[in-house]
Amino acid sequence: MVLFEPNFAIHRTMKRADIKRRPLADTVLASLEPEAKEYREPYGADRLYFLVKPNGRKRWEVRYKRPDGKWGWHGLGSYPDISAKRAREKAAAAQQLASDGIDPVQYKAAKRLSDHAVTLNPFSESVAYWYQRKIDDGLAESTLRLMRSFLNNDILPALGEKPIRAITPRDCAALQEKIEARGATNTRDKIRVALRQIFSQAIARGLCEVNPAAELVAIAIKKPKVEHHPHLLESELPPFLKALRNSTSRTPCWR
Repeated sequence: MVLFEPNFAIHRTMKRADIKRRPLADTVLASLEPEAKEYREPYGADRLYFLVKPNGRKRWEVRYKRPDGKWGWHGLGSYPDISAKRAREKAAAAQQLASDGIDPVQYKAAKRLSDHAVTLNPFSESVAYWYQRKIDDGLAESTLRLMRSFLNNDILPALGEKPIRAITPRDCAALQEKIEARGATNTRDKIRVALRQIFSQAIARGLCEVNPAAELVAIAIKKPKVEHHPHLLESELPPFLKALRNSTSRTPCWR
């Protein structure tokens, strides 16, 4: 009589000498035994290899020819985090780079550096730089106070925490549209000028390559037509005052 079923799986292992076919099946990848020294087993096309370390950790590597003609290894990630299918895709991409004369290892390092740079330099730092330059230029306190108002109320809440390289023309357009929606076209114009200047300074400082606020004026709505209050010309004043004296109307008395 069976009282209970064991609640565990039996993990079978496999020696690499027992490999019968390639590309290696998932069951083989999972069960390959480690040895005293790390070893690589060819997986299939694109010079893709499966590496097993003495501690049992496994990862993918691809063998490629560098631009100088020498052979090199490029790591593609650990197993099982990177599946066999994904490893094949990454190996093919690496070989394509190599065939184009680009070292995949150097390309990966440059991309990592570029991606890291995107997360640096929040827009708020460039805003602070721009504002300090305005102070250094000796602008009046009333003007600086107005700048602080639209910086704190509009620009910084919308864009301040974004990496400057990640800000797009759509981000800037959305900010402009939000300001226009409340009818503050004068504020919109000041903010548009400020944004262009902030990004221009950032380009000059090497913090970004393009100015996403450069073309905002092309989609800005027109200012509403100014309606002047009714007024009298100087020549009309004498007859108006005469008519006013002769008028029988009186100031109403409100109870």
